[in-house]
Amino acid sequence: MRTAFKVFFLVSFCGYVSLSLLTPATDRDWTPDQAVSAEAIIEDDLVTVKNVRNFTYQSVTDYSPGYYDTTVKLSDLNSVDFIVEPFGSIGAAHTFVSFGFADGQHIAISAEIRKEKGESFSPWLGLLRQYELMYVIADERDVIGLRANHRKHDVYLYPTTATIEDGRELFLSMLNRANSLREKPEFYNTLTSNCTTNIVQHINELRDEPLEYDWRMLLPANADVLAKELGFVAPDLSIEAARAQYRINEAALEYAEAEDFSGKIRLPRTSTVTAVEVSARVVLVNDGDTIEIVDESGARERVRYIGIDTPEMEYETRTPECLAPEATAHNSELVLGKEVTLYSDVSDTDKYGRLLRYVEVAGTDVGKQLLSGGYAQPLTVPPNLARAADYAEAAKVAREEGLGLWGDKCQ
Repeated sequence: MRTAFKVFFLVSFCGYVSLSLLTPATDRDWTPDQAVSAEAIIEDDLVTVKNVRNFTYQSVTDYSPGYYDTTVKLSDLNSVDFIVEPFGSIGAAHTFVSFGFADGQHIAISAEIRKEKGESFSPWLGLLRQYELMYVIADERDVIGLRANHRKHDVYLYPTTATIEDGRELFLSMLNRANSLREKPEFYNTLTSNCTTNIVQHINELRDEPLEYDWRMLLPANADVLAKELGFVAPDLSIEAARAQYRINEAALEYAEAEDFSGKIRLPRTSTVTAVEVSARVVLVNDGDTIEIVDESGARERVRYIGIDTPEMEYETRTPECLAPEATAHNSELVLGKEVTLYSDVSDTDKYGRLLRYVEVAGTDVGKQLLSGGYAQPLTVPPNLARAADYAEAAKVAREEGLGLWGDKCQ
């Protein structure tokens, strides 16, 4: 027995020493889909990402490589989505994050093993320093299309409740980590440095109280349940309703070749709540996206438009943001003193107690009008998504035409 124990101890010790001597590298014979690392160049508000992966897939193993460079403005970042791809039978899944911008671009960042030719993922080998860690930066047609259309896995795309400011900080944090891994490689670890724990690490950089380790970070098929418990996704839905609403497989297949893939796959994620229609008269315009109304019962309410964000008037400092007076004036022109129709979505009020409503005048959507004129940016705050895709398209056209916020005055 003692001899067997000594042999076991010696083998274990030798194995431990062997593993500890392994060092990560950047110059192995990588698989083609992970041979090129992305690079981010950050210059104040401008971020240029080089080598954004954009492969065309015929199957999981048959693909045509493609990369492009893109430049975005941090100030244009307006959404953060959390994607969950369950696979296997023991809670295995892949998770990643996608960042949306006012021009309709979405940039996905995914922490993955960096495979050498002939390798495939094993959670056990992931404990033994057998894989390097890589941050894949890709467009959604690549990383979502691969998973939904070719691997045939369920894919859930959840809009998060992250603030715009936190979203920008998270984007920069992940880009900086991607840059770091290009020069200083690290090993992937199934327990401590997997797809989900890396996201959590970045989130913890933004929090005063770090998130505690949870078993769903190890088996992230239920990472959406954890995210919901923390209030990051679908706060007003059950997890069953959220999964039904945010599963995008059918849309990913239907719009696989669509020019606006990212916009199209978000179309099914609309509110399933029947809108409540109420007539009212506008008695005051506070700014570009907030009004006061008197309803049919005579009650006076403050209303915040759903789905848009106009520049702030900053009444206290008397220094309005660019185009704030013009947005307020245009909103007044559209609604002040007029009979309007209010439509609800999932949430009834915001944290300030204002009614959250879509507002129409004679069948014309006021929020969309403000977006089309360049007076507002889309503001996607789940679960209120009934008109999100339509609003994004209106803003895209205004941006392309250089109107309002996208013109020379505010650049």
